[in-house]
Amino acid sequence: MADTETGVFSDTTTKQRLDLPWDVILWNDPVSLISLVVRVLRKLFSYDLATAERMTMSVHNDGKAVVWSGERDKAAAYCVALHGYALSATIQPSQ
Repeated sequence: MADTETGVFSDTTTKQRLDLPWDVILWNDPVSLISLVVRVLRKLFSYDLATAERMTMSVHNDGKAVVWSGERDKAAAYCVALHGYALSATIQPSQ
């Protein structure tokens, strides 16, 4: 859509998409131990033991789990941090 006075185009779809919360998705892998995943979730996200265990078992049983949601920059930083522990993670806009 163009502003007729300024001639500036705005893409509201892109803006709305960037404003959405972003999910950090942790993916199951055949290598990482459950105990490692629990420790990482507790350390990175300050989750209590029960929450970290529940999320880890969701990853293990369902193949993936949303482990955090929030602003895009933080989601990307958490994703990189998970990669640092050799865990498979991605981000995507919340649905």
